[in-house]
Amino acid sequence: MSSKKLTNVLKIITDNLMQEQIPCSLIGALALSLYGLPRFTADIDLLAEGRFWSRISLIMEKLGYTCYQKTESFAQFDSELGVLGKIDFMFVNTPEGKDILERSILAGDKLIGTYPVIQPTDYIVLKLMAIANNPDRSQKDEGDILAVMNLYKNHLIPENFEPLDMDRVYLFAEKFGQKEKAQRYFDEIFGVSDKPGDFGL
Repeated sequence: MSSKKLTNVLKIITDNLMQEQIPCSLIGALALSLYGLPRFTADIDLLAEGRFWSRISLIMEKLGYTCYQKTESFAQFDSELGVLGKIDFMFVNTPEGKDILERSILAGDKLIGTYPVIQPTDYIVLKLMAIANNPDRSQKDEGDILAVMNLYKNHLIPENFEPLDMDRVYLFAEKFGQKEKAQRYFDEIFGVSDKPGDFGL
């Protein structure tokens, strides 16, 4: 999908969700772009609450999309012949997940426009969860985690986002059984040798 078509589709979908008062937030490659790491993508990834599934499904059908895969935690849509590109929804159903959605801020650039996007710390949290859920994808997800940490290290994350919250990352990493990996990522990027407990956990 061309960048112009991508942004047009993104605006149409988010406008329809907003009209129905369904909160959503960018995740995936478009979020990375707003953190300062432009990356080509033909897909749109959005975070939303699972309780809105039936309304989201109706909106997407109205816009010409068909859901071809659905679980409790995500849904994937595609349009006929793929002309409008793929749209993936990740659903949050817990207080912790809803908190990630609520912590989102409005951010944008001239190419993408302005949309709610999750905090970079929460991007890392979601990637750790993805690694726990699907180890086969861990190489790609680890690369994304390290990329965001490198942006922080080099002070390239826009100032409207929160500073990197190590405590928050470790808290969720422990829940997902990924504490050692999280420690290794911090060691690799920041040279941190302290144990997680030294960061207040």
